[in-house]
Amino acid sequence: MGAMDINFQQYFLDHLTDLQNLIKIPSVYDAETITDEHPYGKGVSDALAYMAGLAQKDGFEVLNYDGHAIAIRTAPQDERIDIVSHLDVVEPGMGWSVPPFCGEVQNGRLYGRGSQDMKAPAFLTYLALKLIREKGLSLKKELRIVLGGDEERTMNDMFYYVSKAGMPSFAFTPDGFFPMAIGEKGSLMWRLSGKYDGIVSKMNCGVQCNVVAPTANALLKDNRYTAKLKELAAASNIPCTISEKENKTYLEVTGKAAHASAPEEGCSAAVALFSLLRECNDPLMDNLYRCFQDFYGRSVGIKTPTGDPAAYTMNLGIFRIENGICYGEVDARYPFGMSSAECTAKLAARCSLKLSLDYDSPPTMNDPKDPYVSTLLSVYREKTGDHSEPIISGGVSYSKVFGHCVAFGPAGPAEPLLAHQADESVSLDYAGKVLEIYYEAMKRIASC
Repeated sequence: MGAMDINFQQYFLDHLTDLQNLIKIPSVYDAETITDEHPYGKGVSDALAYMAGLAQKDGFEVLNYDGHAIAIRTAPQDERIDIVSHLDVVEPGMGWSVPPFCGEVQNGRLYGRGSQDMKAPAFLTYLALKLIREKGLSLKKELRIVLGGDEERTMNDMFYYVSKAGMPSFAFTPDGFFPMAIGEKGSLMWRLSGKYDGIVSKMNCGVQCNVVAPTANALLKDNRYTAKLKELAAASNIPCTISEKENKTYLEVTGKAAHASAPEEGCSAAVALFSLLRECNDPLMDNLYRCFQDFYGRSVGIKTPTGDPAAYTMNLGIFRIENGICYGEVDARYPFGMSSAECTAKLAARCSLKLSLDYDSPPTMNDPKDPYVSTLLSVYREKTGDHSEPIISGGVSYSKVFGHCVAFGPAGPAEPLLAHQADESVSLDYAGKVLEIYYEAMKRIASC
């Protein structure tokens, strides 16, 4: 029986409740519940355990890599192909019209943090594997659905997995765009630190380094700037509430979350807050505004090799002030032809806080003539009629770990990128089509 005999849309809908239950698990990294059994906290472990239980109930062998990752596999073979996804999600943030872990369906879309990034894509690859097994297809290579628990922070989950399981012959991750992200920009993270003696008593901006800050608030040391700040906020149309607490001014700014690789889709509440406070004669607020007002790094002197400013992105995702100490986290994505040393030097020359480079992953690229790569691309084109070319993504996926790996869907012309945003959701109709693509792609690359 071929793919023509399968009603992919109905098959997905028949299993929708399982996906909804997965989305309802708040699998955010939680340092307070970390144990040897739960290396990334209980929520992440609960999500991995849920998928392991589902797969075992369906008759699959499941390998557990000490809580870092699980692998759901077909019969062992000399060669294997890994389809790698993550079940951890970023903090939900603010601005949702529905509870962020509701898993509800409204107007043909499934809502919830992780619905697009990336529980639904992971679940679709699992359904594709389940269909392959149910059809009794003969495979020449072992297929594994590998699910990790720390992609949004360090990817130590997948580094641990490959240290135990070894590298597969090929891998793809449904954590990007169609037709394919054949390569990825370099990615780095800086930590900012320093002492502070300005007008702010306490500040809290952002939810995660790789998310455009959706909220930012500050408590000032006194109330002398209350009237001025209200005038500035009104004049600049910044969504902001300003009040007084015990003769101290309190500001709360609302922005819009977005993935750090596409910061133009969001609006940084942190930068908006800096823009207000810099007018109150605070040198650090002025410096931070000047450094981070432009998502493309032009304000710190970044020039990309091709002249395209959007090839480089920079996002101050987290910034805190407490007890006279500053702490921040900056996410940057840089193209081929640039180095992390160059990027670091540019920011360090402008920023008055101390920088430390805590994460650096260089750009990656796969050969478009690679048989695995060309097979995936052929399947996508056959199923959609879209003959657009692969892209180089600003996202950071497990491709960084595996090397011989591409990001293959799910976002595309028919489905906007909503990762890390409020009201993250996925179309049910689109999910059925993506299931068909993954089924055919997995079947074909494991049979050649």
